[in-house]
Amino acid sequence: MRAAVGDAVLFHDLGKLDPQTQAALRRGRDAKLPWDHIDAGVAHLSSCKAMTAAWVVRGHHAPGLPSRPHHFTGPNDRKLRGRRHDDARPDTHRAQIDRTDGELPALLALHEALLGPHRPTPGKALHGLRLRLALSCVVDGDHGDSAGFTRGWAPPQPPKPRWEERRDALDAYVKTLSESGQRNALRRAFYDACINSTLNAPLVACEGPVGIGKTTAVTAWLLRRAIATGARRLFVVAPQTTILTQTAETLRKALVLDGERPDAVVAEHHHRADFDHISARDLATLWSAPIILTTSVQFFETLSSNRPSVLRKLHALPGSVVFLDEAHAMLPVSGTRTRASGSGTERVATAILPQNWRWIGELAREWSCSFVLASGSLARFWEFDGITDGTCPPLPDLVPATLTKPLRQAEAERVRYVHAGRFFGPAALADAVAAQPGPRLLIMNTVQSAAVMAWRMRKAGDDVLHLSTALCPRDRTAILAEIQRRLSPESAYPTKWTLVGTSLLEAGLDLSFRTAFRERFGTASLIQVGGRVNRDGEWSDGGTVHDFLVSPTDGLTAHPEARTSSEVLGRLFESGALDGSLAPADLVTRAMRRELRSGGGPLPDHLGQAEKSMNYPDVTSLGRVIDTETELVVVDPVLAERIAAGASPPATDILAGSVQIRSARIDRLGLLEISGRRGIYHWTHGYDPAFLGYMHGLLSISDDDP
Repeated sequence: MRAAVGDAVLFHDLGKLDPQTQAALRRGRDAKLPWDHIDAGVAHLSSCKAMTAAWVVRGHHAPGLPSRPHHFTGPNDRKLRGRRHDDARPDTHRAQIDRTDGELPALLALHEALLGPHRPTPGKALHGLRLRLALSCVVDGDHGDSAGFTRGWAPPQPPKPRWEERRDALDAYVKTLSESGQRNALRRAFYDACINSTLNAPLVACEGPVGIGKTTAVTAWLLRRAIATGARRLFVVAPQTTILTQTAETLRKALVLDGERPDAVVAEHHHRADFDHISARDLATLWSAPIILTTSVQFFETLSSNRPSVLRKLHALPGSVVFLDEAHAMLPVSGTRTRASGSGTERVATAILPQNWRWIGELAREWSCSFVLASGSLARFWEFDGITDGTCPPLPDLVPATLTKPLRQAEAERVRYVHAGRFFGPAALADAVAAQPGPRLLIMNTVQSAAVMAWRMRKAGDDVLHLSTALCPRDRTAILAEIQRRLSPESAYPTKWTLVGTSLLEAGLDLSFRTAFRERFGTASLIQVGGRVNRDGEWSDGGTVHDFLVSPTDGLTAHPEARTSSEVLGRLFESGALDGSLAPADLVTRAMRRELRSGGGPLPDHLGQAEKSMNYPDVTSLGRVIDTETELVVVDPVLAERIAAGASPPATDILAGSVQIRSARIDRLGLLEISGRRGIYHWTHGYDPAFLGYMHGLLSISDDDP
């Protein structure tokens, strides 16, 4: 692999030595090249049978890694060797091959005169995750060099890991926390078990219930593991950005050492900031800090991507310890995704979890990674036929057997789940929520539904806060701080208020409400909302989570992927399974089994088949965690002006002041790219940083004018 990366580095731009291409390049960086500069390197490397390097060179520019059925069927294959060629343009295809063949000897002679002789190392092509890692190494160097040349960008110089010192700092931090009460005693016992654990395994489960202090305890074990394995980085991967914000706050208090900049040690990557075009490569998000907090969407879509700009950061992952927080929600088990079909595309139902589990296993076996899968409602999917090949042994659990029984007993007494029926429209739902004791939490299935409910409830005179991805991370942080202030035990704030939001509020947050309402989605979602109710047993009679259905009227919208999991949850309610007799992990595992059987058997593993057949464009599309293309949109006008003026603000600033919006909406809303920065858009409609975020502008366009 080292030889293949070195060969690709040396020959990836061989075609740029073509005299006609040189003439175009001298006209400026945006000049259109007359010939595909990739083809010469691919031709030379494939003729030398250096096939991994040939694949890397073929994929190092957009659209990225191709499909083997259409490329590289043999080391001397001439079909579609160049980047811009297809079967519909045989004349262009032939002209490129003729040009490459005619110029290649002269190009190689010039290349050797400049860089010295080098004979590529022959070998069969590496594929799958190995190929993507090789491409990542080359792309990071290539994009970094171009960003340095065009913008004066320099690679970040992150702090050193210093794992032993950070472990000691974490231990000192935990000792400052409150230890009074039975629940805090259980938390301390769990933490001590993790930091002193002798468990030595690359794949570990953690089924600790909500509120048991998983963030600090699991981090303690991972630091111990990092010391033992010489880990390069610590990753925290969570399904929701709000979890990352709160986790970042905790880890910066606990792990940052004297003289260090907190955001340089613990870096938050809330959403994607990967840019293909040379005009924005200096703004890309990189996994360079010692501790990376990122979403499960970013993490798993990086593993499956064929795009160079997305893969640029992948090579930072090997040799890391990884905390998959709220692992029950890290990936959909299955979904309907798009793949190539003939001359077009088709929608197919595919399993998603099995191939991602194979990648996790490969990272653990071959790339020195360690993983902890943690959740208060962890489904043991690795035991399911159809998810794994049956060879995966049970994962050892971080929670000691001596703590299992008292933890489960405390959980059953803390919260109960009831079905509240169906509501027809926002008004009926708002009345039902207001009738329950506060503080209250209302979670809707879509960003639009949450915004509509928040706006209507506030307009009716209710005290309402709103939190969703319609707000940029910086504004979400400010609202989250206000929520924490209101919920603080020392606060005298009245209890009659409601927080309205989306699923980003349901898991991993250290927030405790008296009552919650959750629009029906799935069993794990409902159980996780229970973790935001009566979290520390503040109310002796327990808290209540209301499951409900709502008709999609008056601005409320339905979630396209809720049907199957919602039906399974409904049947579990009817059978009495949510009466508290089952442990949360057992309940969620039962629900997942039923969801897998709902289609009459395991879904086809189209994602795994695409990976096996080296169809990398299909791996990317079938492996999407969320089946929606989005674009980065800057909502902070000052930040947008800086970017347009040519500044290179840190990726953390860009992420903090931007949101992700569906690509299909970009044109409809008339959003334009920031001048000179391809792939980065500027929000030009109304934006409310303290309440609705960009939904303020969208609702202004619709019938309901805020």
